[in-house]
Amino acid sequence: MGNNNNVGESFRIRRGISIGEPEAESDGKYLSECFINTGDYETLVDLESSQRIIIGRTGVGKSALIYRLKQIEDNVIEIQPADLSLNYISNSDFIRTLENAGVKLDIFYILLWKHVFAVELLKSKYDLVTEEKTKSWISKLLLILKKEDQAKERALTYLREWGDKFWKETEYRIVEVTQKLENDIKSQMGADYGVLELEAGIRQSNSVEVKSEYVHKAQNIVNSIQIKALSDVMKLLAEDIFDDPQEKRYIVIDKLDETWIDSDIRYRLIRALIETIKSFRVIPSVKIIIALRQDLIQQVFDHTRDAGFQEEKYKSLFLNIRWQKSNLVNLINKRVVKFVCEPFTSQPIALKKLFPERIDKTEFYDYLLGRTLFRPRDAIAFVNLCLIRAQGREGIAAKNIKECEMEYSAERIDALKYEWINHYPKLDTYFSIIEKMPSQFKLSLITATRVDEFVLKYACDGKNDKDPIIRAGYAYLNNQSLHNFIISLTKVFFNIGVFGIKPDSHTAVLWNYLSERVPTDGQIKPSSVVHVHPMLWARLGIASVS
Repeated sequence: MGNNNNVGESFRIRRGISIGEPEAESDGKYLSECFINTGDYETLVDLESSQRIIIGRTGVGKSALIYRLKQIEDNVIEIQPADLSLNYISNSDFIRTLENAGVKLDIFYILLWKHVFAVELLKSKYDLVTEEKTKSWISKLLLILKKEDQAKERALTYLREWGDKFWKETEYRIVEVTQKLENDIKSQMGADYGVLELEAGIRQSNSVEVKSEYVHKAQNIVNSIQIKALSDVMKLLAEDIFDDPQEKRYIVIDKLDETWIDSDIRYRLIRALIETIKSFRVIPSVKIIIALRQDLIQQVFDHTRDAGFQEEKYKSLFLNIRWQKSNLVNLINKRVVKFVCEPFTSQPIALKKLFPERIDKTEFYDYLLGRTLFRPRDAIAFVNLCLIRAQGREGIAAKNIKECEMEYSAERIDALKYEWINHYPKLDTYFSIIEKMPSQFKLSLITATRVDEFVLKYACDGKNDKDPIIRAGYAYLNNQSLHNFIISLTKVFFNIGVFGIKPDSHTAVLWNYLSERVPTDGQIKPSSVVHVHPMLWARLGIASVS
């Protein structure tokens, strides 16, 4: 079907035109001029709102919200994970020795974050960019603030101890505080007692009592670090320094989902970061905002869960990003008008004028969004490919859209592999199990023949493989049931958006990106119907079933 609207002979789709970039940091001009207000931004900047951890999948717009905040608000401190020198902690033999021995360093990690944030706030407010400015500020502060109580005295002592280094870069403070912990443990356990001796004492001793003694001593030293003094510093910040509610100040951290540090320590650091964000709510004019991938936050909780842990206590901090159809249509329409049409014609042209009204009897908007995970990145990528196919034409025809689907579908599979590589390293191999299947089918249609072909090719040596589906394949080869393997595969495909699941005739189709409901193992039955996501049909040769 061709376009049913002539957009005017003076208008042609120009070569090189696009409606945006996949990454927010490369998408500045589009974000600035075509920001879509879904209500999330107002929630984020509201200091009284508890929501301050942006949660969502890759490409859903987490970085765009932070970009917008930096554009609009005056006092925004951005901390880059790369500037934190957290790899110093990951690579520290001393920290690894303590962790491996069972010494709990959570208190230390919380102190680390509190120290970094307190210093960054003071640097920002008083422009502490040189050693001279920093010393002058501390001298004035000591004169202004009287030692009214022990808490203030502890806070001032802490500032005196650390303040002469406030002007240095953020990464310096990470190294400085970590080295202080190491020095404290060495000095208190013996002047000549170094990393090698501690490691030998813990690992090589055959006596459980001796090992326990080493760990107990180290744990006591960790527990005695200046966490109380830092709490007093925070009280000082709240009552005497950041006490004006009109002077809003934000700290933002993005890209914490990138592999900037060893995984095990990363989980503990992020958990400590979340605890620190909670504690900084005592300073009402300050809001710390971070962005985390949905899967990463769950991994953090799973890897750091301890006795008495209640995940529900953290949910009030989360700002979950989900897009409605109307907002996504508005986003695409606004970008098309601004960057495709306006530069070349004075005639207003909306998305519905540029694209065909229907494709295969489906309204264009539904067709487009049905091939996304309801996130801006997918929709922008699809429209950009359509624009490439229609260069030099007045509008985009249905055949142009069909022509770009294979490339778009292949790109989406590549994007899924990249997004989930840390969880499912061999995800690209799974797709062979569902190639050339119908677009919706009962799980019983995944036959033993298909699974056998997969596991014999990829899972024969998979007992200890990092990939959970390869391990499930190995278990199947060693007499675990076919259905158990299919449950494992289905849960992964549901989790990443490949499958929607209709557990029974009374339940609507569940999609991970549209609902928080997750099917249980018991709901994944041979009679359950799964729907393959339309964005993958072209690449996997999936046959559409109406």
